[in-house]
Amino acid sequence: MDSTSSGDVTKLLEYLDNCRGLISTVDHAEILIDHQIHTIKMDLRFFRTFFKWREGKASFQMYGKQITDFVQNAASELHSLCLRPTTDGSMAGDLGLFVSNLIEEMEEYKEDIRSFYTYRYLESLLSAPMTKEILKELVDALLENLKDLQICETDLIVSVKKQIVALEEKVIFVRNFLSWLVDQRDSKDGIQNEKLTGLLTHIESVISSAVHFSYFCFVYKVDKNAHLKCNISYMVWMIKNIEPEVREIYVGYLKDSKSSEPDSLPVNLLTVVSIDSLLDNLMQLLKSESTFMVPLKDKIATFDQELRFLRALLVDPSPRKHDNHEEVDGLLTNIEALISDAESAIHSFYLDEMKEETTNDMNLMLSAFLDKIKLIKSEVRNHYIEVPRKSQFKFLGKDELGFIDLVLENLDELLKCRVDSIVSLQHQVQIFHGELMCLRLLLKDILENCNKYERSEITEHVIDVAHEAEYVINSYVVRDGPSWYHMLKLSDLLEELKLIKTELRENFNTTRYNNTVHNMQKTTPLVSSQAHTVTNEEVVVGFEDQAHKLIERLVGGTTQLDVVSIVGMPGLGKTTLARKVYNDPNISRYFHVCAWCCVSQVYQKRGLLLDILNNVVEVTDRVHKMSDEDLAEQLYKGLKGRKYLIVMDDMWNIDAWNDLRRYFPKDQNGSRVMITSRIHKVALQAKQYSSPHSLRLFSDEESWKLLQEKLFKTESCPMELVKIGKQIARNCKGLPLAVILIAGILARMDQNIDQWKQVAASLSTFIVNDSRQCLDILELSYEHLPDHLRPCFLYFGAFAEDKEIPVQKLLRLWIAEGLVQKSEVKGPEEVAEDYLMDLVGCSLVIVEKIRSKGGVKTCRVHDLLHNLSVAKAKEEKFLQRINGRNELYAPYLGGSDDNVSYHSFYSSAPEQPRLCIHSMRKDFAEWKPYHKHVRSLLFFATAEEYFVSTLDPFNFSFIFYSLKLLKVLDISRVSMRTFPSIELLVYLRYLAVRGEMNSIPSSIVNLTNLETLFVKGVRGEVVLPDTIWEMVNLRQVLIEDRASIRFLIKRNSLQLHNLTTLGTPSVFNDKDTEVIIRGFPNLRKFKCIFMESWDSISHCNRFPALDFLDKLESLKISYYGKVRNPCKFMFPSSLKKLTLTKFRLPWNEISQIGRLPNLEVLKLLFKSFEGQRWDMKDEEFLNLKYLKLDNLDIAQWNASSDHFPCLQRLVLLRCKQLEELPSCLGDIPTLQVIEMQWCSPSAAESARQIQENQNDIGNDEDFKLFTISPNSNKTLISTFINE
Repeated sequence: MDSTSSGDVTKLLEYLDNCRGLISTVDHAEILIDHQIHTIKMDLRFFRTFFKWREGKASFQMYGKQITDFVQNAASELHSLCLRPTTDGSMAGDLGLFVSNLIEEMEEYKEDIRSFYTYRYLESLLSAPMTKEILKELVDALLENLKDLQICETDLIVSVKKQIVALEEKVIFVRNFLSWLVDQRDSKDGIQNEKLTGLLTHIESVISSAVHFSYFCFVYKVDKNAHLKCNISYMVWMIKNIEPEVREIYVGYLKDSKSSEPDSLPVNLLTVVSIDSLLDNLMQLLKSESTFMVPLKDKIATFDQELRFLRALLVDPSPRKHDNHEEVDGLLTNIEALISDAESAIHSFYLDEMKEETTNDMNLMLSAFLDKIKLIKSEVRNHYIEVPRKSQFKFLGKDELGFIDLVLENLDELLKCRVDSIVSLQHQVQIFHGELMCLRLLLKDILENCNKYERSEITEHVIDVAHEAEYVINSYVVRDGPSWYHMLKLSDLLEELKLIKTELRENFNTTRYNNTVHNMQKTTPLVSSQAHTVTNEEVVVGFEDQAHKLIERLVGGTTQLDVVSIVGMPGLGKTTLARKVYNDPNISRYFHVCAWCCVSQVYQKRGLLLDILNNVVEVTDRVHKMSDEDLAEQLYKGLKGRKYLIVMDDMWNIDAWNDLRRYFPKDQNGSRVMITSRIHKVALQAKQYSSPHSLRLFSDEESWKLLQEKLFKTESCPMELVKIGKQIARNCKGLPLAVILIAGILARMDQNIDQWKQVAASLSTFIVNDSRQCLDILELSYEHLPDHLRPCFLYFGAFAEDKEIPVQKLLRLWIAEGLVQKSEVKGPEEVAEDYLMDLVGCSLVIVEKIRSKGGVKTCRVHDLLHNLSVAKAKEEKFLQRINGRNELYAPYLGGSDDNVSYHSFYSSAPEQPRLCIHSMRKDFAEWKPYHKHVRSLLFFATAEEYFVSTLDPFNFSFIFYSLKLLKVLDISRVSMRTFPSIELLVYLRYLAVRGEMNSIPSSIVNLTNLETLFVKGVRGEVVLPDTIWEMVNLRQVLIEDRASIRFLIKRNSLQLHNLTTLGTPSVFNDKDTEVIIRGFPNLRKFKCIFMESWDSISHCNRFPALDFLDKLESLKISYYGKVRNPCKFMFPSSLKKLTLTKFRLPWNEISQIGRLPNLEVLKLLFKSFEGQRWDMKDEEFLNLKYLKLDNLDIAQWNASSDHFPCLQRLVLLRCKQLEELPSCLGDIPTLQVIEMQWCSPSAAESARQIQENQNDIGNDEDFKLFTISPNSNKTLISTFINE
């Protein structure tokens, strides 16, 4: 070890002291020199700490040579100066010059050291650990720095001084432990074990951070780093977390050491050793098969649990309420006496002499000990701080019993987990689970006869207790506070739960429940129709084409009474369009009677009848006094025989239609009812003959036109504002409501380009801040959602604004979060997809891309609805979205001195269980989570880093150490060097990571709840462990770019029955691979790579058999190698979607694919088939609906009218040699779309001919053609369609 640099600093400090003693401090100049020396010594102590830190890292020895040379030269020069004769009185002058030069030179190196700390810190965490001797020396140096900081008075240090004092206290604790540990190095009982190694690694990480940030405090005079305070607080918190582990090391040493017990250790740790011995003896008694022991086993188990409580109290004491040490010492004395008596008593019983009399004596003895422990618990409550805590999380989408079921499910998961941290609490958790289950059954009987308000009154107390118990148990698991407190608190909650159960049984007869609460009728004030009408009727822009279509449907078509519905998201202009149509002269001429009513969320039948009657007959006082039935009869008579149009605006459910429909005469005269609704399902339920009209978003041109009309009326927009005005219109994303609201904001501003630019940059913020009415309109849709859909909508707030969201990822996250209810009929993926379509039907979610076989591929929400989801998620304490560095290091996340007490044993609890972080990767890597109760963590790299390499590895061990309750973890946007150590995250259901890993460790088996595993290996193949066979809850395993399963050892008959999706293993044609794949019998989606395999007997390339996967529906295969003589594919008949790449097969081999009976989607991608000519055969592709040919060299494609009888969509990409499309495509009545990109002009011309043929057979409305020429990005035939 090279300690030259730190030694030179020590010499320099000694020489400065010597020189300081050679001058007087009378003269002003000499006083200045003395002050300068004091400053230099502080600087040098920080330099020495830097050298100590660098010495601990062998790989860093080459760095900082200039600083080393500087210190050595300064020490040598000052040593020479001290040896000079001082008779001439020049000492002060020479020393003053030396000191001034030294200060100037040191300033130059301070920034070099800061940069070194900053840019080498993460690398240091990945390098070999320090020895405990070097680590101890580094801690000693750090303590000197912390002392120095406390006497500094810069603004920055003053602002964090409280944190520095707390950090010093904790570092002293670490120094004492390391000193004791180093003293054991020569002992024959020296401590060397894996647990200690991990602990020292953790200590090194915290101390290195402390060194880094203490230097940061010292160097900067102003606060240039907003998260400094929370990082120091985080270090205090991290050291507090290892204190119990340190004490356990002491205890382990005491138990294993044969030497005399060291005087330096606390007496109470010696008592812990006695308790461990006592627990061993109790375990032997519990294992006894003696008949005399049976009646005692419950009491022995209780005594065992209470001893564990006392042990936890001694190992992990908390801060005390008072400074009365005599009382606390008396409490510890009582515990020690109790343990001593218990040891003697238990040892006095011998199992082989156990008799009935002995059993009675033991029973009395155990009762006495339990009574004493009860008194000790009372003393504990008096002497130690008790912090009653309740989780603030809300569980949206759950009713009372649903919430209790969720708690029971979480406790089940905990009890099944392979985690040592729950052992001491396991017995209590099992009892609590049983009591809660019993109470849940009792409540089910009671609540069946209760209304909503009675249910809330009865269950409120139960939910509070269950909620707090879950929080306490989780706090125990993640060590948020001393373990004894959680044991004590859970015991109290268990008694409270038992008391509730007793009271319920006494107060309610479950077979005959008498209502004691008066029924309450929910009343909601009617919402005025004007509250929903934001658009100005005088300006109706952008609906010309849609108004024309609606008018045609109203005045044409069937003579039967028909319902024409307009559906779309809030703010899209449904009412405006309906009003435009309603006021059109063609409508007023065609219909004898036109009437309008606004339904809204809460309506009164009587009010609707009067609104309509007002346009049918004269509404007199006599009419107003009629009953509802008389009004209905009056309406029917008034409409009878007349051609009428009734508009029912803003309908939220089908009830209003059902209430009024029988009063609309069916005279076969072409009468119509026009409905507007946000909810597509309502329109479908009211449908008679016409399909609902889905209102589209505005184009950019329509938005700009509307903005001009609103702002300038008949005048023109000033030329200097046109460009920025168009940008503002474009930023409204096609929502008329947004255009109108932003026009109102701009109208109040000066027509100034700079102000308009500010609006363009933050348009959504301007709208939300300026118009409460906008939020009210949007929030109505959210409030109308059923309970189970609300959390699903709020989850959109986790994603980036205005970005397409992959639906498969979204659904998997919903499932992992527990937002999808279980169904006996459907799988969770199907239920989740139903939820998504319900949100689409409610006009809250926009479908962006459709999958080739149907279903949504990507979706998004409008920016304003995204803002709503973020705001409501925070308000409901459902999810916290964190944007950028400033929010990432905000006090409420980092833990400032205002919300973290260093004498409290709880971290400040977050308000939300889910954190979604949008920041730069390096900021996220430096983030330190202060809260342990987070259930979900999702990271999204910000847009400005799009072109930054994602391969630079980061260290994220802080996540795996701190956030042990995580169920969802997605950090796939940052790269790690190896697969993370995630064994402690036993609750995980969803895990997404990326990095340089080439294998997944076998310890992943500890994640028994894991359902979705996504691993992106940036270096190539990733090897799956054998232990994956034990992970029976896995549903999706996605490895990119490929996974190795060839050497998986199949254990007995183990199968992953729940696994439905697997990608992307390399698959060989051998028996071992087939045995492995047969272990996934229920695969529905399979993406794989076929590896080249030559059969020397058959002289052909053999493809792996997959025909035994009888549940498989989607298969995507790439081929690796060459195909010289292909054999037949062996695909299951269940296959509905097939994608092939790089097979280079001749076209005559496609027939075996064409005969797959259920195939609906076929994608033939890059060189999947080769050859100039494809001659199709009969009886093939009978059910194919989607065909894609991409980057193939086909020139001639011959088919007849009998081929593709069900084809709906044809996509041709980069097939540049294809001369023309088969003309028979023009005769297929099911064909809806042909999309061509970068194909030949002749092929495009043949497509246009097919379009004409489609028009001739009456398919002109449904058929669409989209082409892009090979030499241009311009659309030739511009009907755009999403894929």
